[in-house]
Amino acid sequence: MEEVEPLYSQNAFGYFDRYGDGDPYDDEKYVARFRTVLSAIKDRRKISIVFWGGTGKKHSWVCVPHRLEYSSKDDKFRLEITMPSKNPDREYSSATINLARIESCEILKTLEPKERRKPIREVETLALELTDERNALERAMLHFSDLEKETRRLDENRYSITLRYDRSDAAEMLIRVLSFGPMLRVTSPESFIEKIRERLRKQRILNK
Repeated sequence: MEEVEPLYSQNAFGYFDRYGDGDPYDDEKYVARFRTVLSAIKDRRKISIVFWGGTGKKHSWVCVPHRLEYSSKDDKFRLEITMPSKNPDREYSSATINLARIESCEILKTLEPKERRKPIREVETLALELTDERNALERAMLHFSDLEKETRRLDENRYSITLRYDRSDAAEMLIRVLSFGPMLRVTSPESFIEKIRERLRKQRILNK
């Protein structure tokens, strides 16, 4: 099949529901780091990484990689890790790092049994009210099928939906909720509602 010319190239597709700065999949260094991380996860090995944080600060950590997860909205891979905590009340801490921000990665020794801990997930709860027009309820159940949720019927065409998601996915959740337009209204928390207001204010400015 390698000799068969593809019908379409990736440039032929336009995505309206994801960011345009996805991971550099054609970059050889990125691919090499991806394979190194994946190998460390499979072989249960520690890694030493140097990466750039969200604020532009450079970090150097020795950590335990647990899994790679893909965000279809961001078009990016993220690495979930654990490492010794700086907080005296916790033995270890968890973090999620964008793989593209990792500058270098080196595999270290095999994990000790006591180091094989599951990451601590910080879960947020989002309360929504959905109006079931244009098959919105069915679409919402499919759209949020990967999340823990509770759905309750309020009247003939309105439903209350409670979602639980990882705090690190807040930006993605904002996009996912906004994709339903006026048929999906956030009722709490207020901090998430304010993020929606800010996003809409920025959109109005761009449309002027």
